[in-house]
Amino acid sequence: MGSKNHSSDEVDAVITWVDGSDPAHAAKRANTLKKSGKGSPNKLPTGHYSTRFLDNGELFYCVASLRKNAPWIRNIFIVTDNQVPDFINPQIQQQSGIRIVDHKEIFKSYEWALPTFNSLTIETAVWRIPDLSENFIYLNDDFILCSPVSKDDFFQDGNVILRGKWKTMTHYGPTRLKLNNLFSRFVKKFLGITRSLNLLTQIRSARLADFKEKYFYTPHVPHPIRKQTVKGYYQNHPKIFEENIKYSFRDTNQHTIQYLANHLEIKNGSAILKPNNNAVLINGEMDLKYSIHRKIKQISNEEVKFLCIQGFEAMDWEIQNRLQQLFEKMFPSIKKCKSTKV
Repeated sequence: MGSKNHSSDEVDAVITWVDGSDPAHAAKRANTLKKSGKGSPNKLPTGHYSTRFLDNGELFYCVASLRKNAPWIRNIFIVTDNQVPDFINPQIQQQSGIRIVDHKEIFKSYEWALPTFNSLTIETAVWRIPDLSENFIYLNDDFILCSPVSKDDFFQDGNVILRGKWKTMTHYGPTRLKLNNLFSRFVKKFLGITRSLNLLTQIRSARLADFKEKYFYTPHVPHPIRKQTVKGYYQNHPKIFEENIKYSFRDTNQHTIQYLANHLEIKNGSAILKPNNNAVLINGEMDLKYSIHRKIKQISNEEVKFLCIQGFEAMDWEIQNRLQQLFEKMFPSIKKCKSTKV
């Protein structure tokens, strides 16, 4: 796919987003699930659950936070499946540098992989966005920048800034995977907790970069990625690319592009490793109420740069309302349209 030449100083943001409540999208998802079946031994049991596709309105605050706290970002690419977020119109697109990218654009020549409802599959192809800058930041739609950041928070002198810590690899054999899948079904049914096996995908990604015993664990933070790093890898390993995009729903055989990129950069000596001491994850399914209030206080006191919100729909009304008030205080100049849900 062709792209223009860009200054190495330019940085774009890439966000993947879906509104699973859209009847057309829900029908397409149900039809694809029916064709693929639920019985694959390697399919992540929670990968097709409707909560994975909910739009709780976090995207609005994600975009607002990028424009307020990272105004140096050139374009904000929102990757969607034939959808446009409710709050976006041509005027907002122009003012905020937002560009909507359909799955068909990034899967050009790989249309056989569509439709897909798998974030891991979609992420694998985001480097194919036309006109994407060499340095870009990948975010889920539930990421929010809580305070001003600079390019040096992500890229420095040709290096990427990675936040996390080293961990010993765990072996996931067939028996362990089967037990994990059974446990995932159990905790979802009885505790309402959606497990993603994120550690497994991080380990798989590290192994692709030839790491054998330890991997650099990265929490839920925005991910700085150099396009040429992943492009070069997949061009040299086209079968790995094709294998990873063939799954319509999450599968335990998959790796994750951002963690692969991280370990390739570490291997190449082009990564600066830092501890994760300025990020917070709020999980409505797992966090106790007092824990969420404590984290909100941290954000209010400007102790946090990066916030990730998961399971918003599982939070009680009081916490949802407190979060909304916090975001409106953080972004006072931005008026939210009535159609957004948060």
